[in-house]
Amino acid sequence: MLAIKNISIKGISCTVPSRKVKNIDLSNVYGNKETLKLVSSIGVETRHVVDSMTTASDLCLSSAFKLIHSLNWSPKDIGALIFVSQTSDYQLPATACVLQNKLGLSSSALAFDINLGCSGYIYGLQVAASLVNSGINKILLLVGDTISKIVKPGDRSTELLFGDAGSATALQYEESNDVIYFELGSDGAGWESIVSREQIKSDAIRGANNAYLEMNGGEVFTFTLKTVPSLVNNFLKDLNVEAKDIDLCVYHQANHFMLKHLSKKSNFNHDQVPISIDEFGNTSCASIPLTLCARERDNYKKTLLVGFGVGLSWGVVMCDLSRTLLLPVEVMPYGE
Repeated sequence: MLAIKNISIKGISCTVPSRKVKNIDLSNVYGNKETLKLVSSIGVETRHVVDSMTTASDLCLSSAFKLIHSLNWSPKDIGALIFVSQTSDYQLPATACVLQNKLGLSSSALAFDINLGCSGYIYGLQVAASLVNSGINKILLLVGDTISKIVKPGDRSTELLFGDAGSATALQYEESNDVIYFELGSDGAGWESIVSREQIKSDAIRGANNAYLEMNGGEVFTFTLKTVPSLVNNFLKDLNVEAKDIDLCVYHQANHFMLKHLSKKSNFNHDQVPISIDEFGNTSCASIPLTLCARERDNYKKTLLVGFGVGLSWGVVMCDLSRTLLLPVEVMPYGE
């Protein structure tokens, strides 16, 4: 477990595309009975999906502008920009460098990418918090994906599941008694459970995404139920905290059926575990900040954030969001 002091999560902002897809409309592909069964199992009724030219960085950029303005930050005071995504703009350069320029950050600011999905927000938070702890006063963490672009039409394991979103999180050095606790891990032996290999033929001039997503749902489900409850339960035990003491536990929005099992195995009640997958789908690395911003603002002093999936990888963090600015989800007009 890693404990980092004097870090304040100042604000979180999220953006989704305005195009909303109803999963029931795919009954012409899978049949009405099968579609209803899938929707009931994964819990995804609608998803927000980008157009062919909009990228994850566009969604994150919109979130970043809104958050910087809301916090009254000067872009020149931001010492680092981290972009977490599996759907970057280009194979190279790092999309963080493109965003650094568009946001008007100083040339002395660090800018780099992290290629990670479902657990990416937790990994990004730990890296950002560590950098703040090392002396960089203000950091912008941009986390987002457009997984809909790499979903193969007709693939029942993915087509009804994934939506698109981008987020921005602002971290700053602030002396206090609060401590952020992290526990991260990975098991590369399961890398083939979620992988992109089959090439996509595309004329797109933006986006480095060139292979369809493949997912072994059974393997992912088994991994999740084996790894995540023990991760959360042991984490709380080490902190001498009981499940009933947690104000909010935000899981990566993998699917609704899975979330119910995870909640039960860690003794969380319905009110402690918010759900956003019904409206937005599984938005990969953006699902945790999106779920926070989609919920009514409240006093989340003991907040647990849990990411797990592709890699295979996992992470959990305990933090205080009671003073964090959680902005309402912004909708980006389709085609912009």
